[in-house]
Amino acid sequence: MHPSERLARLACHGQCRPDPERRAHHDRLLQVESDPDAMVDLFETAVTWAELEYSPTTTIPPHEWIDFAERHRWHDADRMLWIFGLATDMALRGTLAADREPAALGLAAGSGICPTLDPVEPRRHLRVAGA
Repeated sequence: MHPSERLARLACHGQCRPDPERRAHHDRLLQVESDPDAMVDLFETAVTWAELEYSPTTTIPPHEWIDFAERHRWHDADRMLWIFGLATDMALRGTLAADREPAALGLAAGSGICPTLDPVEPRRHLRVAGA
C-alpha cells in the first residue's frame, strides 16, 4: 500500500469519497499536516489560483478547502482549519482582486499596485489663540 493511500484511509471518514480524478489532489491536501512541501503546494495554489487555470476536474477548488478540512481527521484539527482557512482567504481574495478593473480601484491602467496620490495642499500653520 502506498503511504498516501494509508494516510488517506487514516484521515478520511467513511463518507469521504473523492472523485477518482480528484484523488491525487485530495491525497496531497491530506499531507499538508505532515509534509512541509504539501503545505507550500497548498499556499502556492492559493496565491496563483486567480492567475493560473487549474482543472476543476482534477483540483479541489479553494471554496471547498474549509469543508475538506472539516471532513477529515487531523492530529491538530484547529490548526488545520486555520491553515486551510488562511489558504482559502488568500485564494478567494486573489480571485476578487483579479475580477476588479483597475479603474474601479481608482487606478489608471498599468499604474501598478500603489495609486498616485493627489497633490497635497500646502501646509497651513495654525495659530494658537492668545499667541
